[in-house]
Amino acid sequence: MKRVNLRDLREEQIRSPGGKFHSYFRNVSLALGGVRNVGSWGGGHPFDLQVRRIPAGAAVCPFHSHLAQWEFYLVRSGRGTVRTAAGLVEVGPGDCFIHPPGEAHQLANPGPTDLEVCIIADNPLLDGCHYPDSDKWALTRPPQIFRLTPADYLDGEEATPPGAPPFVPFKPKPPPEPAPFSSRLRNLDALAWESWSSPKGVFRDQSKEISVALGAKPNTPVGLGGHPFDVAITRISPGAKVCPFHWHAAQWEMYVVLDGTATLRTAEGTFSAGPGEVVLHPPFDPHQLANASSAEATVLIIADNPPVDYWHYPDSGKWGVREPRKFFRQAETEYFDGEE
Repeated sequence: MKRVNLRDLREEQIRSPGGKFHSYFRNVSLALGGVRNVGSWGGGHPFDLQVRRIPAGAAVCPFHSHLAQWEFYLVRSGRGTVRTAAGLVEVGPGDCFIHPPGEAHQLANPGPTDLEVCIIADNPLLDGCHYPDSDKWALTRPPQIFRLTPADYLDGEEATPPGAPPFVPFKPKPPPEPAPFSSRLRNLDALAWESWSSPKGVFRDQSKEISVALGAKPNTPVGLGGHPFDVAITRISPGAKVCPFHWHAAQWEMYVVLDGTATLRTAEGTFSAGPGEVVLHPPFDPHQLANASSAEATVLIIADNPPVDYWHYPDSGKWGVREPRKFFRQAETEYFDGEE
């Protein structure tokens, strides 16, 4: 388990020479041991969380689209505009939206006050960007920024005999257009609280499933209709536990305490976490989210969606698998038992 508080993170600044692109940011995931633009495949995290503040009159970055990366935004304060291919959309406190690969976007702050947002991005193995306004391209590995010069597939590969017909490479079908941006924009106040309780009421909470409201199938990888990460807000009553003490074999989970005091049980002990506390649980790190205080607590939960996952409950000795969803206890056996 790794833990930081937002108030303790140094705010860094990035500003273009002319000041059109200007913002201040706190890299939460880097403070928790992540590596910039590197996923778990390279020692980083499967998603990164950043808190960014944009001054009045500035934009975060140029208008651009990603080849592979997904980006999620939650507006904490202020008002801004999201530019997409369909035009400008105004956003304000509590608005949540997600940009899939291929959708050009830009977040700006027309003023008059600062705009603060939480940004969550996955870390694909390979990614690139296109900037329509300047017709530039960028690659993440190796890092390059360039403009394209049209060329034939075999240009420079072999000498073309006189009179030979041009080579026509196979053209794959273009990817489907993403759903309209309006279908991926919701305000938290418009989402209903969903209640859940175990039979005896020991485990219970109320939640707003933000990613589901933005079109994701829950607990489902990207290729099967999900997003690369799921985002939800949970409201925990005094004395309640959200789930049993458990660890995941593949999934990462991050908790951001928004209001109240949450109780987190870990392998290192049980501790309280107040507003601004951020806790990261990598695979095999046992954890439990609860509320031992006398007032309600609200927590933002972020979890990736690995293709395969299973989990273990140390208190009861049970195991669980996501698909098909089953729970069981193990009985030791031999590798060839029942095979011959």
